[in-house]
Amino acid sequence: MNITLGFGDKIKKIKQEGCVHVFAVNVDAKALGTASQEALVRLQSVVSLPGFRVGKVPLAMIRDQFPSMVKDEVLDLAAKAALPEILKGAQLNPVVAPLLRNVNYEPAKALYFEIQFECSPSIEPKGYEKIAATRKVHRISDADVEKYIDQVREYNAYLKPAAEGQAAAKTHFVIVDYDTFENGVLVADGSVKGEIVDLSSPQTIAGLAEAVVGAKKGEAREFDAPFGDKKMHFKVTVTEIKEKVVPALDEGFLKEAGVKTVEELKANVKKLLEQGASEKTEKDMLGQLEDALLKSNPLTLPPTLVKEEAQELLELFKKRAPAEQHMPDESLIERLRPVAERNLSLTYILHHIAKKENIQTTDAELDAELEKVMARLNTEEEKAKGRELFEKRKEYIRASMVENKTMTLVKEKAVIKEEQA
Repeated sequence: MNITLGFGDKIKKIKQEGCVHVFAVNVDAKALGTASQEALVRLQSVVSLPGFRVGKVPLAMIRDQFPSMVKDEVLDLAAKAALPEILKGAQLNPVVAPLLRNVNYEPAKALYFEIQFECSPSIEPKGYEKIAATRKVHRISDADVEKYIDQVREYNAYLKPAAEGQAAAKTHFVIVDYDTFENGVLVADGSVKGEIVDLSSPQTIAGLAEAVVGAKKGEAREFDAPFGDKKMHFKVTVTEIKEKVVPALDEGFLKEAGVKTVEELKANVKKLLEQGASEKTEKDMLGQLEDALLKSNPLTLPPTLVKEEAQELLELFKKRAPAEQHMPDESLIERLRPVAERNLSLTYILHHIAKKENIQTTDAELDAELEKVMARLNTEEEKAKGRELFEKRKEYIRASMVENKTMTLVKEKAVIKEEQA
């Protein structure tokens, strides 16, 4: 049951910081009496006491024996009665549930409380036409293609045993066992078996590569080297010598790549690199447009929404990042907060531009998007689940499509200069 408490001038706005609005509500003795009576009647329907059936406990007994419950009911009634008056009078658009704070309750005398609202920021969008941006064009050269192919060949390289009797050279990889001594005594955990060493690269143990160059399989070498702040003696035995084999650009390699000729391979690689460069260029240019929108339309965000957005980003990060990379949630939340603020700010700005430009997503466009989703699914079970999920997220998808349309409009209106990257 809704009650009217006749607040009149008993509601006053006492604070506003950005999107946060705080109103003070004073309930006088007369209005408090009305709310108290309603609260007691409500509680009577659920309270039971020995000797009384539910719904028959005297109101005076409920008031005396359940004062905290009466207080909660009175506060709930008063807040619900005040909310419509505040929302209508202040024309607020809350984005999260209002928060009650600073409650001061004196039974039969007075009730004071504050209601805090977090509202959507309201802006008149500007600066979204004729944004100056630079499209940095990446030209893919033959050298870029050759470099990529060489990198793929290197990635697919493998080791094979060196020729029998061949000595270790700088171009080889060797498998070694070694012991570490300090003052002639084997150090704890100083014996290492089967360590692979690239003789062309620097080693963690200075002098190791130099010591084994020229050694043959089964041969032992000794040397001294600093290890930390100590000087150690090492005895190392070469157990295997291997040479690195980089796959040739031959028929087998081409077959693995799904092509028949080197020319076809290079054409495919060039197309792949051009696509990647184009995506990078587009992402960079969109970033410039977003930065311009944020600069021209500064706004303060609802704190709770920022927190929720940061939490969603945290959950996404934790799913994607290896477990060993996880930092404490509090630290990650702080690192993700600027990203959350940027995402939300852009959402609000694009929403207001869309409203100003009357950009909408029609039901037909939504149906077309659903068809795209269905085309990527195979079984009827997958399609049924896809439709169900799409229906649940329909309004979110609609909003995302509006944002994309709006960003396309901003891009079309931008003054874009091309330059060679």
